[in-house]
Amino acid sequence: MDDFDHKQLLDRPSEVADGDMHVQNPDDIIIVPPEERQHWVFASFMAVGYILGTGVLVLPSAMANLGYFLGMVTCVVFAFLSIYVGLLLGRLRNNFHPECLSYKMLSRKCIGPQFEKGLEFLTCINWFMTMALYILTAVKSFQAAFYWTHVCGYYWGLICVAIMTPCMFIQNMKSMEWMAAISDGAAIIIIIIVLTLLATQEEDNPNDHDHYMWPPKESFLDAYNPISSFIFAYQGQSIFLEIMSEMRDPKEWPKSVFLSHLLMASCYGATAVIGYYYKGNDVPAFLPDGLKNGPGKTVVNLLVAYHVLVAYIINNVPLMAMLKRRYMKGNDTPISSHFGLSMVLLFLAWLMTNLIPFFEDMVSIIGAMCGAPLMIGLPPLFYYCSLQERGLKMSTFDLCVCSLLFFIIFPFTFCSGMVAAFKSLLDNWRQNGPPFTCHA
Repeated sequence: MDDFDHKQLLDRPSEVADGDMHVQNPDDIIIVPPEERQHWVFASFMAVGYILGTGVLVLPSAMANLGYFLGMVTCVVFAFLSIYVGLLLGRLRNNFHPECLSYKMLSRKCIGPQFEKGLEFLTCINWFMTMALYILTAVKSFQAAFYWTHVCGYYWGLICVAIMTPCMFIQNMKSMEWMAAISDGAAIIIIIIVLTLLATQEEDNPNDHDHYMWPPKESFLDAYNPISSFIFAYQGQSIFLEIMSEMRDPKEWPKSVFLSHLLMASCYGATAVIGYYYKGNDVPAFLPDGLKNGPGKTVVNLLVAYHVLVAYIINNVPLMAMLKRRYMKGNDTPISSHFGLSMVLLFLAWLMTNLIPFFEDMVSIIGAMCGAPLMIGLPPLFYYCSLQERGLKMSTFDLCVCSLLFFIIFPFTFCSGMVAAFKSLLDNWRQNGPPFTCHA
């Protein structure tokens, strides 16, 4: 099938093609002119920049709970599953629904408008929970950067709210493209510095820590919970269609999928193995906490705080756009209303960080509740519905893999992941105190 002609959208940016008729674009997607579209290599970097984030900092702790063998197997298996899902979404967009420029649009075309509303709700929950995780990460980073202060976490959270308040006026990505570019660079620098500092801490010998090849914990839920961390680390499929729509040639999307996942899997595997090797079973859930006190720890954690606060703004922009379309006047919403609603979300995110003040539990909950359906469950369903609509049959390979994803891996990771995550949360509440306990 020929690639969708975006020229009609450039002429009428508020509409998208839908067969022989035009419908109002409910996603308010900005159509990128041909001369501004990306090469497939830069599309890979965009995918890496969106997905690679705070999730990588919890992977050494996840490997400590899984052991070297199962930890690496989990990292590689979910990399291949994510690659397959990325290729599946590319097939859906390029061969069946070239007019779809977002995950939401794809769900509407494949299943229907009612399902789209449910997906919109799940997407909002995913964005909001991720934003809360960013605030929690910033809190942990400030506590670690200024380790001599012993300030309670909820006070650092209020400081984060104060820092972020002026940024709540931002309504589009264009306003912060340089902030985002610096943030992406900071994410790579953080990983390099952390691993280098861990390797050069002379007083901390790897032989002083326990290491395991297999899961050291006897409980299935305790051993399973870290798997949700790997799901979270690879989660980001809901943005793939937007990236494809900005490519010069969307048919080169498979190249972008392979390159981006090669970079991510290499980074995840190296970080998990090196972090676990140097800290063993004593590796903290938030890896920068494993650094010795000093200037290096302060610099790393300030970079982490900057990176996650910028990521908060990036997630706030599409979430606010969705809420304004649904409950306000869309793009005509006054800036004061935009600012007010953004502040409400910021305060609710601060509340969430006090209800779930444990980094690894927040990651596991998001990975199981949102990552499992968005990454594993929905793409095979969309593909099956698209084939059924056209009277086509799946290949034997696709039928086996899609069945495995939808009927086994998706319900298993969702149900087991949720139970394991909330069990861990309850255990941490009992051991460390209920919500709003002072964690200094």
